[in-house]
Amino acid sequence: MAEQRPIFINCAGSRTQRAVIAALRARGASSLRAFGRSLDKTRLHDRGVDTVIEGDLLDIDALSDAMAGSSTVIHVAPALQDKEVAMGQFAIDAARRAGVESFIYISVIHPQIDYLMNHRAKLAVEDCLIGSGLSFTIMRPMHYFQNLDVAAALDTGRVQFTYSVERPLGFVDMADVGEAVAKVAIEPGHDYATYDLCGATALTGLEIAAELSRIAGRVIEPIRLPLERLVDWLAPMLAHDAHSVDWTASAIERLFNYYDRFGLYGNANVLRWLLGREPTSFTQFALREIAGGR
Repeated sequence: MAEQRPIFINCAGSRTQRAVIAALRARGASSLRAFGRSLDKTRLHDRGVDTVIEGDLLDIDALSDAMAGSSTVIHVAPALQDKEVAMGQFAIDAARRAGVESFIYISVIHPQIDYLMNHRAKLAVEDCLIGSGLSFTIMRPMHYFQNLDVAAALDTGRVQFTYSVERPLGFVDMADVGEAVAKVAIEPGHDYATYDLCGATALTGLEIAAELSRIAGRVIEPIRLPLERLVDWLAPMLAHDAHSVDWTASAIERLFNYYDRFGLYGNANVLRWLLGREPTSFTQFALREIAGGR
């Protein structure tokens, strides 16, 4: 049997890629190559990644060298950064240079929402990828359940939201996204496809707090964090560098203002088909989080 060519995991330190790595290992992927900045090599090796390469997502030469010999690239960009389009374009061009067979891009649900700066950036990367000549699959996940801190909610009696607790929002379990991406990476037949990845139910913060209250057997109060406080906290942490903080701050403001006004919705049919089962519900996610924290 021919030796399996590596699957290249770009931005390997991200939460999404950690879920993808776990799902790839569960499906028997035997050769994984991780790339990114400030990676925890020991932890990645423990998770089954055999090759870990540290480098900048804006260094196209380092990217193409690291991708050499890989069969598939799985690319995601750090959240809410002004360099996201360039990172995507560089990853695509590096994959072409390296002779990679297929490119999987983890984008976002409804990237055509032009008002949202992070969605607009991902749509530009999708456009570049479609015209690249590479065989590609675009995966568009909804807002993650993992953005809710279940453990902190049970400890404090309050579950925190970054938008109106009365506005319904679609969610998806990051583990389901990892499973879907791994399926596409390993199985044939997903060339030139675009897949929306969304759970089955849109939930308000009030409904989430009510379900956590039921699980905990005591009242869990939904709390909406002030937007100004969120921006002051998140923007310096997420920005690519000190010169990009204002861009990231604007992107955060637009994102949560949009959620306040319109929510965000998706359809579960595609994810249901990819998984061969129902997507993980909020109750299942919360119970898993609680069990994992014990």
